[in-house]
Amino acid sequence: MSEYPSQVQAFHDALQRFVAVRDVDTGLKAVDEIETSVYSLPGEFGDFPHTLLRRTDGGLPNEAWAHTEFTLTADSNGWLTLEFLAWWVRDLSRSGDQIQLRPMALPPKAHEIQLGHTLKFIIDHFAITDGQSPAAVLDLLAERAKSLSGNIDDYGDLLSHLTSA
Repeated sequence: MSEYPSQVQAFHDALQRFVAVRDVDTGLKAVDEIETSVYSLPGEFGDFPHTLLRRTDGGLPNEAWAHTEFTLTADSNGWLTLEFLAWWVRDLSRSGDQIQLRPMALPPKAHEIQLGHTLKFIIDHFAITDGQSPAAVLDLLAERAKSLSGNIDDYGDLLSHLTSA
């Protein structure tokens, strides 16, 4: 298990209140330093938020991208959890936050059949930093942890079968 800063761990903990959430991981990259020519490369480059970055010809000056990846159980709990998270992200985005939720999967077949085994979801968080410290992104993730937990609490009567204590 990786050790995360407390702000990142708080966001993971909020997501993991849903019983259907599995395999949560968050990474951080300065997207203003990544050349657009690498977007089509495989591996980690395949997980980039390509459309968004291409629209601005790369990241904005001092822009950082935190990407929280997670999988869900393939059942009704996973589907309802996805719907709630889609609403939560949409609501934040509508209010001006730089956030989006997107699916990611690998090709249906490589050496073996992958279809049905690689679907994951990514919450993209964007923040402008001072170019030296990740503090702005960590503060953002702490805010998102509070927001998500608060919304889970607000809708607790509807989510009781989807969340753990």
